[in-house]
Amino acid sequence: MAEQKTAVLIGAGDRGTIYASYAIKNPSRLRITAVADPVPERRERIARLHSIPQARVYESWEEMLSGPALADGAIIATQDTMHVGPAVTSLEAGYHVLLEKPMALTETDCRKIAGAAKRTGRTLNVCHVLRYIDFFSTVKSVLSSGMIGDVLSIYHAENISYHHMAHSYVRGNWRSSSEASPMILAKCCHDMDLVSWFAHSRPVKISSFGRLSHFVRANAPEGAPQRCTDGCPAAETCQYNAVDTYLTGKHMKLAITKTDSALMSTAARAMLRFPRLCARVPGLNRYSEWRDWPTSTITEDLSEEGVMRALREGPYGRCVYRCDNDQVDHQETIIEFENGSTAVLRMHGHSHLEGRTLRIDGSRGCLRGQSGGGGRLEVHVHATGKRVRIPVQTDLFGHGQGDYGIMENFVNVLKGGKGQTDADDSLLSHVMAFAAHQARIENRIVML
Repeated sequence: MAEQKTAVLIGAGDRGTIYASYAIKNPSRLRITAVADPVPERRERIARLHSIPQARVYESWEEMLSGPALADGAIIATQDTMHVGPAVTSLEAGYHVLLEKPMALTETDCRKIAGAAKRTGRTLNVCHVLRYIDFFSTVKSVLSSGMIGDVLSIYHAENISYHHMAHSYVRGNWRSSSEASPMILAKCCHDMDLVSWFAHSRPVKISSFGRLSHFVRANAPEGAPQRCTDGCPAAETCQYNAVDTYLTGKHMKLAITKTDSALMSTAARAMLRFPRLCARVPGLNRYSEWRDWPTSTITEDLSEEGVMRALREGPYGRCVYRCDNDQVDHQETIIEFENGSTAVLRMHGHSHLEGRTLRIDGSRGCLRGQSGGGGRLEVHVHATGKRVRIPVQTDLFGHGQGDYGIMENFVNVLKGGKGQTDADDSLLSHVMAFAAHQARIENRIVML
């Protein structure tokens, strides 16, 4: 039997629960030995799922880390504003650390965490999970093979679906660039990491342009109240109706209809057209009222009454045009690398379907692809004129493949192996994001 490694969980919300679930599926490889979270329901849920004794269930990370090390590694999935303390303390206490992205909200704090990893000799893995998705690892393999020659130009688009944008960056925890982090860091440090990985070179210049254009008060429907639950006259036609988003899951079901999976697409169409009938069909009844993401993040009480209470009282029921948000909803970043290659990174929050689109032009060919919704990747070879389809496996939604992959990587690190990334790799992607934010707000080119 393979040696079982151990980890503590600091932050038992949505992301922490996902990372910890690896231990349930792979008990011979990893066991969660302790949990810390200020919300009683969250920490008790993790304790039940992982059979953690009450003596190792903590209200705060400070309490957990005040004594001897309880495991080989620490999984830190607290809110963005709470990364520095537990990360540095865990590294100094001898834990290898898996840290949710972004590392921290300032370059100084990011360097502080990276410095702690180097000083202690512990490994820091930041959750750039996209490296572990088959689509992007295949892109890297194609580039490394020389199939398209020298990489000259990269176009990479982060297409955020309109309902995801509204949930996370207008109504949600990342709506404020000062309270959370700038959009280019909060959502695109993943993508900065990928672009520098593909270019295989260090960035030297960055410029960036963008603004908040749509989610502003001037675009509110006439007569729209502060909350979607207060009788909005545009409720039937508004794509951001919170009841449709969180109670019925209308927009998630619409997204499923656009996938390449015929079975899922047909099922989703049935759920939209015949919700009451589907509520009585085994396998579909769990979706008659939506209880997966994003609904699962807004309340611990997922009954109809609990969801509606959250919409009436919490931030997620607010009209998207009457929130306290300031994040950009579209941004273009231009990067030049030491080797002469260039990249354009596009981020926007108005996509019909979640996912990334990619085009990389080289001296011998062009690679084009789309992740999400089934995934597509192909190379156009200049010399022959042929189009070569590259097989890839992608998640229909989210990045579950990457979540599993980064946990596999982390466990291998705990076993003494070398991880795919280190503190310097993660620091670079964050420095790029901070530079892009600075370039945008100061309207200038930032030299790195």
